[in-house]
Amino acid sequence: MARRTSLKDIIMNVLAVIVTLIFLFPIIWMVMCSFKSRMDIFAIPPKFIFTPTLANYHYLIERGFVKPLTNSLLLSVPSVLLATIICLFAAYSFSRFRIPGSNTIMFFVLSLRMFPPVAAVIPLFILYRLWGLVGTYPGMIMTYTMFSMPLALWLLKGFIDEIPKSIDDAAKADGLSVTSTVIKMILPQLGSALAATILLNLIFIWNEFLFIYILGGKELVTMPIAIYAGIYTEKGVDWEYVSSLSTIHILPIIIAAFVLQKYLIRGLTFGIRR
Repeated sequence: MARRTSLKDIIMNVLAVIVTLIFLFPIIWMVMCSFKSRMDIFAIPPKFIFTPTLANYHYLIERGFVKPLTNSLLLSVPSVLLATIICLFAAYSFSRFRIPGSNTIMFFVLSLRMFPPVAAVIPLFILYRLWGLVGTYPGMIMTYTMFSMPLALWLLKGFIDEIPKSIDDAAKADGLSVTSTVIKMILPQLGSALAATILLNLIFIWNEFLFIYILGGKELVTMPIAIYAGIYTEKGVDWEYVSSLSTIHILPIIIAAFVLQKYLIRGLTFGIRR
């Protein structure tokens, strides 16, 4: 017998839809503006029904949005992968071996994530200028990798703690080294952890503004810097440019979340089993 839908369920579903629309409305409006003409964007009352145009995206091509997009990809992908690989082995070490002061070390690592970026950017700028790393890919990749590692380490360690140590004993009995054990036995079981780690750090780097603005120089322009350039212009805010570029900016994260979605539910709960 089919379960009857109660009034409470209907009300909760309606409220869920309303709350979802409230949170999604700024994104929906931004995407709509990316297909509007300037007159439609400034129309009063606001136009929800309009004739779409691709002129704003042609404008993006003329202004050269490909370079900021490429820079964002070249900085975020290597940084996330480096942080994940390094922290995979570090998390295994903290999880499996008795390291003196491990709790203190883990707390210190987590405190780096809570460290305000503005307090670190000036010392880093002075150091990078001495080393010739200002405005370079290696300098920014090193910065983003460093600030991505605390979250990666904590997430991965939490998941590795849940994996039975008998797997390590069996691998050791088969003659596998520690490195082979991590790669062949532990890594295949960390799908949820890797998905959450990669996506959360990717979001941080993809949207990061302060470090790239100070340390990136004039040549290393990423998507947030390009969007910022459209806010302060001679004619005021260039809404056509900002809305269309922002729409392109959020697409890679949405695609990444869609690809990794089946691993994310448990990953985003930090490995908690229900």
